[in-house]
Amino acid sequence: TGWTETFDHAAIRRGHQVFQEVCSSCHSLDRLAYRNLVGISHTEDEAKELASGIEVTDGPNDKGKMFKRPGKLSDYFANPYENEVQARLANNGALPPDLSLIIK
Repeated sequence: TGWTETFDHAAIRRGHQVFQEVCSSCHSLDRLAYRNLVGISHTEDEAKELASGIEVTDGPNDKGKMFKRPGKLSDYFANPYENEVQARLANNGALPPDLSLIIK
């Protein structure tokens, strides 16, 4: 028996769906990468498919330029805002809390 067997995997999957559809417009998941979903709420193939749906700025390439690439399992969930100032401006001065540790 491992520590992941104590989680309600179906509830975590539903929670991720709610986050994606509702919460992600304001809240971040700074400490979670797509790989963290594997074996908890999604299969590896499902997590790879989710990750590939985002574009990540990466680089620099051989010419010193940054470039966009499809997401991969090691990438973290994207923040809805560029920075804290933008987040506060969009939310009447309040900074929406990061939800990556909400269950701790």
